[in-house]
Amino acid sequence: MTHWPLLLHSMGTPDTDPVGCLRTAAGLGLDGIELIVDDSYPCAVRPDAGPAALAALRRTAEDMGLRIAALAPYAKDFGAEAAADRARAAAALDRAVELADALGAGGVRVLPGREVPAGDHAAALDRAAATLRPVAERALRAAVSLNLENHMDTLATTARHTRSLADLVGSAGLGILYDQANLTLMGAEEPVDAVDVQWPLIRHVHVKNFIPTPLDRRPVGLGAGVVDWRTTVRALAAAGYRGAVTFEYERRWYPDALPPPPEGLPADRDLLRCLMDEEIPPCA
Repeated sequence: MTHWPLLLHSMGTPDTDPVGCLRTAAGLGLDGIELIVDDSYPCAVRPDAGPAALAALRRTAEDMGLRIAALAPYAKDFGAEAAADRARAAAALDRAVELADALGAGGVRVLPGREVPAGDHAAALDRAAATLRPVAERALRAAVSLNLENHMDTLATTARHTRSLADLVGSAGLGILYDQANLTLMGAEEPVDAVDVQWPLIRHVHVKNFIPTPLDRRPVGLGAGVVDWRTTVRALAAAGYRGAVTFEYERRWYPDALPPPPEGLPADRDLLRCLMDEEIPPCA
């Protein structure tokens, strides 16, 4: 049976470093990791990491039979009014592409600008597209895909907004990171519509689940929350998705709600594999 490659997000291992995240992923029988880019979080690659450190980290992953398959930087000001803010965000994203190239990662998550009032949305989209377009072209030459994530407090709070920005950029170097849990949390599209609107630009997928609370949300296992993962997997499979899926296990933000990944993720892993077995046809 053909499965989508399964990755562990390094937000799931806040108590270790990238090598520890790789070891955790290996222990769970996963295919690799999605690694945060940050200069203060221990389980991240630093933006100023040198060639020797990057090469050593890549070799470690390869020696374990794993990949550092995606990176997750936090640059966000692509649609800012100030040109200097946009330039800083573009430079940070360019650096993330360089890191991805050195580590062998094929994708870089993009937070698509900061959310603005509805009346300013179109202008902010235009600015973000103009900022992202040259970075996407440079990423394309490095065989790295920039992937706009459906995300709270950005210009991509719905699948339609995400697709609109991607279309405005208009580069083969840019696609979409589909996160149905974020869309559900934001009251946006249901899975079938979200996949339909964003296809064929979906190049990466995040999975997690939650239960709403009066002030926030409580992260739970994939099968225990409000996101319908059976329908989501079915919609992705029907569209022909063949990319990677990251367990966005949010222990970095909710350490008291989630146990360590070796305890909390096996059930999620097994459920997702079961859903894939039901929906993904084998290779011809």
